[in-house]
Amino acid sequence: MSLKRHVRTRVTVVRAGDTTTLVSLEGWYGGVLLAPVDTRIVVAAVGMSRHCLPDTQLWVMARHTARAAEDLDLRGWEPCSLPRAA
Repeated sequence: MSLKRHVRTRVTVVRAGDTTTLVSLEGWYGGVLLAPVDTRIVVAAVGMSRHCLPDTQLWVMARHTARAAEDLDLRGWEPCSLPRAA
């Protein structure tokens, strides 16, 4: 699928579990929409353990026509800033 149908938006990690991380999307429904994401994807994008992920902000490409978390097709994960010092 083409990225032309995707827009860049900021996400904030709300909860990071062993296999699933929940992120809040700033641009969808006032940030109240939580989307489940494979924790390994977020860990790889930011380079820190899942225990440090809550409140971390990232940029991601999301399908601009999505009306539900299942339709977002999130991709292109990038940290908003450098990882915090441990």
